[in-house]
Amino acid sequence: MTQSTLPFLVLSLLLFVLLSACRPEQPTAVSTSTPTMPTTAVGQTAPAILPTETAVLPTQPSPAASLPTPLPPTATPVPPKALTVCLAQRPANLYLYGEQSRTAIGLRHALYENLYTTLGYDYQAQGLAELPHPDRGSVTIEAVTVWFGESVVDFRGEVHLLREGLTIFNDKGQLVTVSAQPVTMRQMRVEFTLRPMVWSDGVPVSAADSLFSFQISADANTPGDKRRVRQTAVYEVTGDLTLRWTGLPGYLPGDYITHVWQPLPQHQLGSYSAAELRELPQSAWPTLSSGPFVLAEMSEEGLTLARNPFYYRASEGLPALDILYARFISDGAALLADGLAGCDVVTQDLLSFTQLPQLQELAGVTTAVVPSAAYEHLDFSVNFYLVQGFQNFVRPDWFQDVRVRRGIAQCIDRQRMVDEIFLGQTAVMPAYIPAEHPLYPDDLTQWPYDPQAGRALLDAAGYRDSNGDGVREDPLTRQPFRVRLTTDNANPVRAQAATIVQENLAACGIAVMPEFLLPEDWYSEGPLGPLFGRRFELGMFAWLGGPHPACHLWLERNITGPTQEGFGGWGNVNVSGWASAEFEAACNAALNAPFGTAVYAQAHQQALRIWAEQVPMLPLFSYPRVAAARKHILGLQLDATQTSELWNVFAWDKVRE
Repeated sequence: MTQSTLPFLVLSLLLFVLLSACRPEQPTAVSTSTPTMPTTAVGQTAPAILPTETAVLPTQPSPAASLPTPLPPTATPVPPKALTVCLAQRPANLYLYGEQSRTAIGLRHALYENLYTTLGYDYQAQGLAELPHPDRGSVTIEAVTVWFGESVVDFRGEVHLLREGLTIFNDKGQLVTVSAQPVTMRQMRVEFTLRPMVWSDGVPVSAADSLFSFQISADANTPGDKRRVRQTAVYEVTGDLTLRWTGLPGYLPGDYITHVWQPLPQHQLGSYSAAELRELPQSAWPTLSSGPFVLAEMSEEGLTLARNPFYYRASEGLPALDILYARFISDGAALLADGLAGCDVVTQDLLSFTQLPQLQELAGVTTAVVPSAAYEHLDFSVNFYLVQGFQNFVRPDWFQDVRVRRGIAQCIDRQRMVDEIFLGQTAVMPAYIPAEHPLYPDDLTQWPYDPQAGRALLDAAGYRDSNGDGVREDPLTRQPFRVRLTTDNANPVRAQAATIVQENLAACGIAVMPEFLLPEDWYSEGPLGPLFGRRFELGMFAWLGGPHPACHLWLERNITGPTQEGFGGWGNVNVSGWASAEFEAACNAALNAPFGTAVYAQAHQQALRIWAEQVPMLPLFSYPRVAAARKHILGLQLDATQTSELWNVFAWDKVRE
């Protein structure tokens, strides 16, 4: 099917949904969790449409299989239930392995059934029959013998051929350097079972469709990160709806749940190469759907998506809408000035927390605000890197003493940042995971704002103001405690936060000099880049969290620096230079335990406790996500770890006006 045939498709689909809209309305339960829009939904019960031996295109629905019994001629037709969602930009394509903007990802939720979701820093099964889990036998780890020349994953997660001198985790989870062959390593296998989904032409979705998708993603002509493919030993079909993923020896991913590939319709696309699929109209703008909607019409201004007549959850009254209009808007401010200008839902890409007062003044509009998984933090340069030739450079180790780091943490008013910068609409970040994370320990040490306690800790560390000029001195070199706070100049939030840090630390006797660099300079790789070259003193930037606590960010083997000097390379992530043997042991135990097991949870929580005591970095605040909808819209649910709010578009509904 080509783009020019889409208008014929939309006419047929609109006819279908118009006839379907004549059904009597029934209440439909829509499962939601906070924060969410109003959830008392009125849905429609869709006819159960079963797959047949002969595929029936949605443009020509079989009267017997697709259409409900006509209402008597006296009945008044109910108009189709339609909703307009406004997004920030028109994607270049919706190809599964094409554009990865938030808009493209969001719209794919309407066209491809989610195999799983990542709500609340956790995982949930949707298109999967259940989540694989070690306790159910669907996740297994066994010891395997590996010989030189065979592919393995080393201790840094990189794929190598096994050789002498390679550092790996052995079958006991111990970090060892290979000296002889063979070696025994651990290998993970994960079993996946798909729910019985159906493509929008009536053909069942199969495990072979997922294998086809894997093969396309692995092809060199398909854009995207190949890391997960390279770390895969085998991805295979084991039944009509079952698959098995096997990782390379040494690769035990915490996110093994995500190692299943979104099915592509092999019966439609299987005769094309990966290179051809990048340009093919029916893959760039998918004409077959396993999700709640099908693409019916497209223009520069937007897309029309119509109810998928073969959606496998039709018997549940899903999707609740008949038509979803996706409209692309370039100016969010103009949209608000026009009272949402015909939009029923406005996505987070178009809105900012600075617009909350204006949003709250709009009649008939509800806003959804949640802290996101992206959080700002202040890094201490615990171990400053000195480039060879500068060893005579004298710089006090301001932050090696944990009492200094704890004192600074108590001198900084992070709640003030939340209140002044974000109007109180987000939260202070307590650690490298938020308090809402399932693994957050109840007994985690906190360093709340308490300048008096902070000053006492600095005094105890020997940093005192001996000359009365308001600035403490280093007890060894007598240098004034003056440090640079470096960040980028592209985010105005960072300038506001830096001002608060400067004011707070001045009150505790530390002089801070904010320094704002171009992003390309601040974030450039070491040794030239000040951040990843470990040449900063205080550094401010953001990390993106997720379901798995990122303890690896502070492992000794991940300290940025030249590998020939024993560091993890200039492109690595531990920019503070902090390391702890106790933390290392707990984090390694967590990284070597399967997700969902008691060992995994206990080890991550122990790593968090050690980290919170040592304060190698001060988390500041989470960035908020903001979306808006008219009050008659139901089911919109923002979440910190689910990328797009369209994740549950199948449940979006509206109260008929």
